[in-house]
Amino acid sequence: MLVVSLAVAQQIVIEYMMLGVFVLGTIGSLMNIVLFSQSQLRSNTCCTYFLASSFATLILLSMGIIPLIYAEFNSLNPFFCINAFCKIRVYINQSSAMSCRWLLVMACVDRSVACSGNINIRHFLTTNMTRRITVLIIIIWMILPIHTLIFVNIIPPGNIACRVTNNNMAIYHGIYTIVMGGTLPPIVMLTCTRFIWKCLKRKNERRQMINMARSEQRKNIRDQQVLIILLAQVALFIVSTIPFMSNNLYTTLTRKIPDKSIDRQAIENFSQVITELFVYIFPASSFYLSTLVSRTFRRELITMFKRYSTCCRKKQNHINPNAQAQTNGRINEIPMIISRRGYISTRNRLNKPINE
Repeated sequence: MLVVSLAVAQQIVIEYMMLGVFVLGTIGSLMNIVLFSQSQLRSNTCCTYFLASSFATLILLSMGIIPLIYAEFNSLNPFFCINAFCKIRVYINQSSAMSCRWLLVMACVDRSVACSGNINIRHFLTTNMTRRITVLIIIIWMILPIHTLIFVNIIPPGNIACRVTNNNMAIYHGIYTIVMGGTLPPIVMLTCTRFIWKCLKRKNERRQMINMARSEQRKNIRDQQVLIILLAQVALFIVSTIPFMSNNLYTTLTRKIPDKSIDRQAIENFSQVITELFVYIFPASSFYLSTLVSRTFRRELITMFKRYSTCCRKKQNHINPNAQAQTNGRINEIPMIISRRGYISTRNRLNKPINE
């Protein structure tokens, strides 16, 4: 009975919750890409990491959620039927999820460097350097999960799961995921956040003592708004990571327990789906969180919509005058023809002889 109930609950989670996360996350990621490409935000090096993270999010949501939704509406699940697809999906999920996390980590480091009083350190804070670091992070996380392409397989009998089948490699994979995905990123983020907070307090104290130029004030406000976005994403990341990493730790510690009951296996599979949902919630909600907490982000969003609306109006006005001119031309032509014929007919009648 428990197995059936959990199967129904799992189906509801995938069909409704994961589908909702996928739709909202895809829209949000596309909006992030458009907004962080704007000149006002693109000049901030931290936004380069947010932009790259949005692309990684699109890949993560597509490869992570679409196969699960497809499997709910089709009897054949490629995730559990095709071994090559099983390997590729796990690899891409691992690579894109880790890229999202570590790009956020580098955004924290970027803001820490920006707050540093050392001019030599701040000298490295350039757009070109940020792009190189972004490419390096993506390459690193394309290489590190490569073991999943070798050791991840469909578990027989029954093809019930797609996991690392080698016991030693499974322990390594569990520890590696917990450390690199759930332990190191929050530690680095919290350390950077504390450092940034102290620097901002010192800056505010100095700002009260001197009068700053208006352009410098605007730049500081924009930097503060980017920092608010960053801190909100760090908080959401930590909250969404705890369930998944806890489940990973449990799976690693209980892997060698033999003869697990059917109910226990059903509970473990259901908890895996729920905690995986939390992994997708973090990147999917990035746009909505930024819109909620950042005034600058909202302003850029409104400006973008206004620009798009103005552009559409201009196109409409460009098309309508031509159509109107053609219509007016046709309307004006008809009376001229009729009046000309009427004039000729009247003249002919007047010129006819009376005896006819």
